[in-house]
Amino acid sequence: MTEIRNSCNIENMQTATHGEIIKLRPRGVFTIPKRLRSGLFDEDSLARIRRVGRKLVIEPIRTISYPVRSYTNAEINDFFDLDEKETKNLKDKGLI
Repeated sequence: MTEIRNSCNIENMQTATHGEIIKLRPRGVFTIPKRLRSGLFDEDSLARIRRVGRKLVIEPIRTISYPVRSYTNAEINDFFDLDEKETKNLKDKGLI
């Protein structure tokens, strides 16, 4: 009996998360059940999928409707320098 208790020790048990069982269709197509995608994915939205060990992780991607540009490190450093200069100027005037 002691052996059974030791093998059933809660500390040794792994936590299992319950999910949905789905069928993988030809060409790797499957449907994410509505209760799992509700609140995460909009209709016709994009998702990122990646493999982590023996699991697939699917994450929603949010897009914006306006163009965004990337800044170089030099431009970012210029922004910080300008911010520092303006902050000093405002402190000297007692405004902040």
